[in-house]
Amino acid sequence: MTFASHLGRVLAIIALVALAGPVELTTSAPKRAFFVGVDEDAPKWGRSHSVANVARSLGLKAIRLTVPWQPGESRLSRSDRRVLDNAVSSLRKLRIVVAIYGDRDAAPQDAQARAEFCDFATDVVRRYRSIRDVVIWNEPNSGSFWRPQFTGDGTSVAPAAYEALLATCWSKLHAAARGVNVIAASAPRGRVANANPNPSHAPGAWYKGLGAAYRASKRSKPIFDTIGHNPYPNFTSERPWTRHTAGQSIAQGDHDKLVAALRQAFRNTGQPLPGRGRVTIWYMEQGFQTRPDPGKEGHYSGAENDRFVLPAWSARAGSREGLAPDQATQIVDSIRLAYCQRNVGAYFNFMLADEHDLAGWQSGVLWADWTPKPSYSAFASVIREVETGAVDCAAISRAAPLPAPAEPAPLVISNAKGKTLSPFSATITWRTSLPSDSLLEAALLGSPGTIWEVVDRPRREHSVTLSGLAPSRSYRVWLSAIGPDGQQARSVIEIRTPRLTALQASVARGVGTLLLDGEPFFPLMTWGQCHKTYPESLSAGITLFAENSCGDFADQLRALDGRALSAAVSERPAATAPGVIGYFHPDEADGRAMTAEMLPPAPHGLENGVRFLTLTNHFFSRAAPLGWGRDMYPGLIEASDMVGFDAYPLQEFCNPDDLAQVYDAQRELVQIARGRPTFQWIEAAEWRCPGGPTAVTPTTVRAESWLAIAGGARGLGFFPAYWTPAVGRAIADISRDLARLGPAIFSFSAPVTATSPGGLVKVGARARGDTLYVFAVNTGRTRAEASIRLQRLEGRRVAVLDERRSLSADEDVFTDEFAPFETHIYVIPPADFVVPDP
Repeated sequence: MTFASHLGRVLAIIALVALAGPVELTTSAPKRAFFVGVDEDAPKWGRSHSVANVARSLGLKAIRLTVPWQPGESRLSRSDRRVLDNAVSSLRKLRIVVAIYGDRDAAPQDAQARAEFCDFATDVVRRYRSIRDVVIWNEPNSGSFWRPQFTGDGTSVAPAAYEALLATCWSKLHAAARGVNVIAASAPRGRVANANPNPSHAPGAWYKGLGAAYRASKRSKPIFDTIGHNPYPNFTSERPWTRHTAGQSIAQGDHDKLVAALRQAFRNTGQPLPGRGRVTIWYMEQGFQTRPDPGKEGHYSGAENDRFVLPAWSARAGSREGLAPDQATQIVDSIRLAYCQRNVGAYFNFMLADEHDLAGWQSGVLWADWTPKPSYSAFASVIREVETGAVDCAAISRAAPLPAPAEPAPLVISNAKGKTLSPFSATITWRTSLPSDSLLEAALLGSPGTIWEVVDRPRREHSVTLSGLAPSRSYRVWLSAIGPDGQQARSVIEIRTPRLTALQASVARGVGTLLLDGEPFFPLMTWGQCHKTYPESLSAGITLFAENSCGDFADQLRALDGRALSAAVSERPAATAPGVIGYFHPDEADGRAMTAEMLPPAPHGLENGVRFLTLTNHFFSRAAPLGWGRDMYPGLIEASDMVGFDAYPLQEFCNPDDLAQVYDAQRELVQIARGRPTFQWIEAAEWRCPGGPTAVTPTTVRAESWLAIAGGARGLGFFPAYWTPAVGRAIADISRDLARLGPAIFSFSAPVTATSPGGLVKVGARARGDTLYVFAVNTGRTRAEASIRLQRLEGRRVAVLDERRSLSADEDVFTDEFAPFETHIYVIPPADFVVPDP
C-alpha cells in the first residue's frame, strides 16, 4: 500500500481533470462475475467473529489477509500458523486471499531464496484447503516494498527478479493444489531511478520489464492468473475516474492504460491476458482516508499525515462538483466504476476498521472502536447494487445525492440471568437492543472457559440451556453480542446450581448415560466406606455411596443427610428414601460363577431403581477367561442398567506396563454393554504391590480415571474407600474437571487417533457442536511424543487445560509431549472463539 505525500507540479493538472467530471460510459455492464472484498488482518488477532458478522451484513465476499515471510523460511512458523488458524477457521463463508511478502530488503533475488519463498506459499495452500488465492509479494514495483529496483548505474533489475519469482511460485503452487489463483501485484505509481529514498518503477514500465523478462526466459507456461493492482488515487479526494494523461500513474481511471501495458508486455506469449480464460484484474487495495468525527477523536492518537483527508459523509454526498466531498461518495463511485470496467473481477476496500494511529490508515468503514462510520450504509448499498446487477454504467457521471446515514442505534445487552436452574442444568436468557448474533462462554467459577455456544441467528430475545452441569457448583457465563454493523456488547453473570435433592434415576440406552430427573449425570462412587469418614469423600467430590462398612443402610443415609446419592446392595437390608437411586448386584457376580438367573431379587422398594453391576476384568478378550468361560456375560449385562468392572493393573496384576488395559478393556465393555452406561473402579490405594513402580499416586489415579473416560466410561468408582490426602486432592481435581467439562463428557465420541512410540498414548474425544475435547494419557513409564489426529479440527488452535499453553494444529493433526503416566486434556472452542495466548 502506498500514498503519494508529495504531489509535485502535476497536482494542478490532476485537479483540473477531476473538476472536469467523469468520462461518460455509454453502455451498461451486464451482471457478471465481480465481487467486493476487504483487506483486513483483524481476524488474525481475535476479531474473527466481528469481521465475519460485518462482512455478512455488508455483503462482502472475500477478505485479504497478509502473511509475513522471512528469508530462510520454507514453511509456516508456529506463530504464523497460530494466527492463521484463528482467522481461517472463523471465516469459512468468505473467500480468503493471502498476500505473502517480507521486508523490502529481503526480496528474493536468487534461485534459493525464490524456492524458499514459493515453498512457503505452497505450505499455506497445502495446510488450508480454503485458501487458493495467493498474492505474490506486495507492490513489488515500489522501493518501499522491494529492493533493489535499480542498480547503481540506473539499470532496472526488479522486474526480472519478480518475473522469476512469479514463474517459480506459479509452477509450485499449481503442482500443489487444484484451483490455485496466483496473483501478480503492482502499485499505482513509481519514482525515477535516482529518487530518494525509494526509487520505484511506474506500472507501465514495470509490466514492460516483466514482459521482457518473461520473453527472455522462453517460458511457455503462465506466471500469473490474476493481475492484482492497487489503483489508489494520487490523493484521497481525487475522483476515482480521473485520467492521468500527464504522468505515469495508473490509478482506477487509467484502466485502459493498464490493459494496454499488459497487452504490450505479453501479447503473443504463453501468458494469457485479462479477458482470456479466467485471467482478470483485481483491484487489491483501494481506500479513501477519513478524519475522525466529533466524539471519536479519543480513539485515535498521533498526527494526521494526509492533507486531503475526507469526512466520512457530508451534506454534499453524491455531488459531482469539484473534488470528492466525502468517503461515502468515493466508495460508491469507485466500486460502481470498477464494476463497469471491462476485465475487472474484484474490488477490495483497504481495511474494514481504521488504525488507531493517525499516521497509519483510516480508510475503513468502521471507526477505530469498531463502530460504523456514516459511510457504512453507502458501502453496503453499493455492494447490493453490484450483487443484483443494478449498476447503471451509463449514469455514473450523473449527480445523485446519497441519503444521509441514520445514526446507528447502540447495541446493549440487558436482563441477563440464569433461570430454570436444576442440579445439572441452567437456562441463560438475555435481551439485545438490536437483532444480534451472540456468543456464550461458560466456565466453572475460577476456571478458564470450557463451554461455548454460538447463537448465529440474529434476534433480540436469546436463550441457551446448558446441561451436564454439576450440582452445588458456581459457574460464570460471559455473553457477547455482535450487531449487524459490527458493534459489540458484553455482559457477565454468575449462576449456582442447587444441591442434589430427591431424584428419579434412569438410564438413556441410546447414549449410554445415567439420568437423574431426565438429565445426564456422571457419578463418582465409593464402595465399602465407613459412614464416619464420609466428610472426606464428600469434599473430594464423591456423589454416590454404596456398602457402608461399619454400619447399616440407615446409618449411611443419616450420615449423608441428602448431600449425596446412595445405592443399596442386594442381599442387604435397604430402604427407600430421598437420594436412593438403585442398588448393586452382588459384587463381581461373574467371578462367583453367577448367571442372570442366579442374581438375587431387588431390595424391597427398589424394584424400579437403577441396577448396577460390577464385573471382574475377565470379560476382556485379552484377559484369561474364568474357569467357567464367558457365556454368562450377555445375561448378566441384560439384567443390569449400568455396568462396570475393575482392572487394577498396579495392585492386582502388579504390572505398571498394563495400565493401557484400563483404556482397552473400557472400550470393549462399552461395546458389549449394548448402549448401557458403563463405569470403572479406579485403584486409589495400595494393597498387594505397594511402592516402587506400582505405587498408587495422584498421577496414576488421574491417569487411570481419564483412560477410563477416554475409553467411554460414564462413571468412576474409587477403591479401596480410603486414600491419602494427596490422592483425595487428585479425586477432587477429577471431580472439578468433570464439573467444568460436563456437557462434553456426555457428548458423542469424535473420531480421534494417536500415533506414539509403542502406542503408549491413548486418546478419546468428544464433539459438542463445533467444540472438540480430547483426553490423552501416556500409559508408559517413559516420556512419549504423540501425534493426535482429530476429525473436524481444521487447523484450529488447541488449548491445553490448566497448563497455560496452547498448540498449533496442522489441518487435523497436532503434536504434544507427555511425561510418564501424564494426562493432557485439550479443548478446542468453535471457530468463532479464539484460544488466547498463554
